[in-house]
Amino acid sequence: MLNNRDFKILTTNEFNKLNSIKHIYKYINLNDGIEHILGKNTFKFTQPTDFNDPFDCYEKLINIPLDKKQFRKYLKEQSVAQNISEERLETIFQNAIKPDTLFETIKQHKDKFKLTCFSKIFDETLMWSHYADKHKGLCIGFVLDNMSTEYKMYPVHYSSKIQTINPNTFYFYAFYYLVTFKEKKWAYEKEIRAVSLKSNSILSYPKSAVKEVIFGCQVNPDTITETIDKIKEMNYPGVTISKMEMDTKTLELKKIPIMIIQN
Repeated sequence: MLNNRDFKILTTNEFNKLNSIKHIYKYINLNDGIEHILGKNTFKFTQPTDFNDPFDCYEKLINIPLDKKQFRKYLKEQSVAQNISEERLETIFQNAIKPDTLFETIKQHKDKFKLTCFSKIFDETLMWSHYADKHKGLCIGFVLDNMSTEYKMYPVHYSSKIQTINPNTFYFYAFYYLVTFKEKKWAYEKEIRAVSLKSNSILSYPKSAVKEVIFGCQVNPDTITETIDKIKEMNYPGVTISKMEMDTKTLELKKIPIMIIQN
């Protein structure tokens, strides 16, 4: 059972890893990358219900046992303070201990936040295949320290085991568990996610955050030339332009620098 001490150790370790990272990367299709992320220097934040993994931020991954004795004591104290009848108190108690009540509460809170996802790496073949239009898109590199403070960055924690959370655990830690836990099969993504509690889905970032634009290995030369011309007009200072190439000796991708745009 995870408690406050366990979470403190876990979050300290994960955030120490985050602090050691200088750059994060966003895999994206060519049109959205140029028209929205670079063209408007914005990210689209998405509610967890729209993710491709149904277990991502799934409320039933939060398993918090209810201490009925302590909960009844808490309700009794509240009933005295708020002048609630014993009959009403018992109704509240019986509804609260139903298995789906906690999950429904978590689900309602889950709808209040949105996320956008990044990776620690730029050369994962599967990421290019799944998120960058089958290598016809882009991977945009950002300086982590230059990102907006409107959203918080969280490193994703991968595990094959769902653990029970102590009912006395701080709310922040339960929230952290919900937004960062992913099944181990997704570990290849090496994900860093930005979490926003704002109502709007489109949030900006400073142009100084952009470090690099990398074209997929399937982007044709004419498209690269046209896209570079568009990027030049966007006034991003000192951006490195690169392209991924297939290395037939290692069956991996390698990055080939093209130019540095100076504005």
